[in-house]
Order: sequence, then structure tokens, then C-alpha cells
Amino acid sequence: AFDSAAAAIRKLADRPRKSVLVSLAESFPESMHESLVAGCIFGCEGQGIYQSETSIHVPETIVFSGVSPSAMERGRVIGESINQTRRLVNEPPAMIYPESFADRAAELASDVGLSIEIWDKPKLETEGCRAMLAVGAGSSKEPRLVVLRHDGGNDDPPIALVGKGVTFDSGGLSLKPSESMTDMKCDMAGAATVVGVMSALARLGVKRNVIGFCGLAENMVSGDSYKLGDVIETRSGKTIEILNTDAEGRVVLADTLDVAVSHRPAAMVDLATLTGACMVALGNEVAGLMTNDQSLCDQLRIAADRVGEPVWQLPMFDLYDEKVKSCVADIKNIGEGRWGGAITAAKFLQNFVSDVPWVHIDI
Repeated sequence: AFDSAAAAIRKLADRPRKSVLVSLAESFPESMHESLVAGCIFGCEGQGIYQSETSIHVPETIVFSGVSPSAMERGRVIGESINQTRRLVNEPPAMIYPESFADRAAELASDVGLSIEIWDKPKLETEGCRAMLAVGAGSSKEPRLVVLRHDGGNDDPPIALVGKGVTFDSGGLSLKPSESMTDMKCDMAGAATVVGVMSALARLGVKRNVIGFCGLAENMVSGDSYKLGDVIETRSGKTIEILNTDAEGRVVLADTLDVAVSHRPAAMVDLATLTGACMVALGNEVAGLMTNDQSLCDQLRIAADRVGEPVWQLPMFDLYDEKVKSCVADIKNIGEGRWGGAITAAKFLQNFVSDVPWVHIDI
């Protein structure tokens, strides 16, 4: 329903229209009403946000017939929250960098009733977030860590959502070629997703305690850039040998996950545009799941199936642990060449989740 509705609205957005009526037959399953409304809102947003003449003409009004008020409201909130994430991802890196991302998150938190905490560079230094600071050291834009809190439950332990927020990834000293750098404004999509999800939770009044963590840095090249061969002591105390500065997202997440663990969550999910290796394995449409807790992973997979998100679990055998061990430090930030790159990245992250039930989603 979501995809069909989005396609229909995009088709109708080829020219200006005052209103569009979406009328459902009685046989249309009520369980799909919410997705249909969300899909219609999703279809109103494109990536041409800086086109002088827009190619998408959003109808002034979309009228729904046969949809319950509750489904319409939930669908509207979900669709708008998805589009909030998409706008953040589609903004150019000159507009979205760690500080401006944090500012937008603060505006949104104020609008929807989330509490927010923003760690600037001095706070990150005080907290020992040396890994995040190392990745951001080559940029004139200082790193940030954003903590968004939705208190919807009682005294239950929270669920933690953690997002990779590399607002632009040049590759650092392990410089990417131009064609691989073009879309690297999107390397903060995990953090943008956390912001969208937290907004939806607050607006829908979900009765669970959830905390969102966004680790934000810009990976650039300068005399202050972190270097191949560097050893970084993370917030948790574990040390990382840097063998590729373009494997930076996992380094940012090392500290971000440790901050999340310090809040004693009942479960933790991270989302990250972490590896090209996952796309080699699964293509552009399917996200990889890796976990230390099969029950939690099964719950997430069932939820993904329910809303039409294709996911596939990859193995986390103990044999992969050896591939991220370093002779110099505790671990190294890349595995053994090209092989199993999505899994060795997840194994790297597993060093920072303690015993918290955790799922890593490589998006």
C-alpha cells in the first residue's frame, strides 16, 4: 500500500492540481490504511529541493475517503517523519554539518516535545570521546553528539537507537575517488533516521522509553586529520589501530555506542551507512542485520517484514573476531581485505555494546 500510494501521488504530481481524492473500496484492508496515507505523504517529497522549477507539484489538498481518523493521523505522522529524515539526507554538506544537524534536531525536539542534549567539542573531550574527535579533527566543522529522549513509559529501561552521522565523508587521508564521494552527503542517513523515528515516537505518544543517539562528524583532509597507523583510545578504554581513515563510521560509532550503553538500555539498535560490502552482498534495496541476540533480531526482522522493508541477517560467527584483532592495539578498524567486510565491521562494533542485546543494521 505504501509503495503504490507513493507511486500514484508522484504520477499525479506531474502538473499543478488543487486537490486529489484518494477513495478506498470497502474491500481495501483496514490494516493497510495507515501505510497508504503515509505513502501518499512520502510521494509528495522529492530530492530536487534546490531546483528553481520544481519537477514535483504537490497538490494543495489530499482528501481521503474511507480512511478512519486514527489511521489518517498515524499515517500522516509516519509519512511526515519519514520526509523529515529524507530532507536531512538530501541537504548538501554545506548546509548539514554536525553543528547545523544538531540545531535542526533541537528545533524538532522543541516542536514535538522531546528532551535533547547536545555534546559540543569541550563536552566530548571531557567525556573521553576521542574516537569521534579523531574522525572530525581534519574538518573545520567540529563534531557533535546529540541525545534525544522520549519518556513514554514508566521506569522501564529504555530502548536505545544509535545512528551514524558522518555529514560528509571524503575518506580522509584514504581519499575516495570523485565518483565515490558524490553521494557522501548521505553518510549521515543513520543519524537522520534516528531523528525521524524519535519525532514519530513523540508525536504518536508511544508508551515506551526510547533514547536516540546521533554521532556526528565530518571526515575531511587537513594537517590535523587522523592518520593511518594512529592508535586511538576510545571512551570505553578499548584501543583502535587506524589502518584506513575511510572506515570512519565505525570509529564514530565506537564512542556513540558506549554513550548509549551507559544509559543501561534494555535493547539497542544502530543504523549506519557503514559498508559498501553490504551492498555487494545484498544489493541496494536490502539492509543487512547483524546481532548478538537472536530473539531481538527476530523481532526486528518480523517488524521489517510487516512494513515492507527487505532485510537479511548475516552471520556473526566467532571466527570473524580474529579478523579485527590488532597486533598493536586491541582492535583495528578494517578486517582482512575485501572479504566479509560488512560482518567484520559489525564485529568491530560489537566490541562497544557490552552485554546489551543489540542489532546492527547496515543500510
